[in-house]
Amino acid sequence: MNNIKKYGFVIFTFVLSTIGFLILINGVENGVDSGNEYLSTSIGGSMDTDSFLLIMKGYILSNFIFGGILLLVGLSFFCMSLYKLLKEMDLGD
Repeated sequence: MNNIKKYGFVIFTFVLSTIGFLILINGVENGVDSGNEYLSTSIGGSMDTDSFLLIMKGYILSNFIFGGILLLVGLSFFCMSLYKLLKEMDLGD
């Protein structure tokens, strides 16, 4: 049971880092899609270009911020848990 906690947390932080990285990589595409969806559903399909670009840049920026936070938190906890795990393995020898 104790090993499941140790390795489970390492796997969770790795998955969290991977999700953050994927959000960063696909941030522009997802932001453009979100901007287009906002235009078609909320506004009704008609808006001036400057306002649409501002909304689209906001969605792109929010994707980058969210992905960066997930990646930073995931990598930080991954490194700390991996260090702790390796330190415990070293003491066991």
